[in-house]
Amino acid sequence: MGGFLFGFDTAVISGAEQAIQIVWNLNALEHGFTVSIALIGTVLGALFGGVPCDKYGRKKTLMGIGVLYFISAFGS
Repeated sequence: MGGFLFGFDTAVISGAEQAIQIVWNLNALEHGFTVSIALIGTVLGALFGGVPCDKYGRKKTLMGIGVLYFISAFGS
């Protein structure tokens, strides 16, 4: 599951990175930092995503992730 999420997030970031640079008018350093920090977050999520799955089960973990995505989307 971690590999799937990493691949999915990488594809999303790759598709959005040019639009992010244009919308926020980022220079090369800011653009690189923004894309790399998003990828670092997905690597950490893939590495440590198994911990709550082992403790609570995959279904409950995915439901929790869904709630967090909803909260972040609502906050955005």
